[in-house]
Amino acid sequence: ITNVENHALALKSDMLAIMSSFGEEDVNGKEGRDALAAALKEAMNARLTELEGFGGIEGVYFPSFVMQ
Repeated sequence: ITNVENHALALKSDMLAIMSSFGEEDVNGKEGRDALAAALKEAMNARLTELEGFGGIEGVYFPSFVMQ
């Protein structure tokens, strides 16, 4: 958690970049949301590994999902 808190700005930037690459059709349905979650997890772990030598993100969960 400390590593996530210390690098929150970089992680948020990476998350926004990933989310902006997914369109409405890409996240339509469970498979699409699972793909988005996997991409977010991979990006965050890559950034944390680069900065701290350890990823540590085990899963990404969406308590709600709103498309605009």
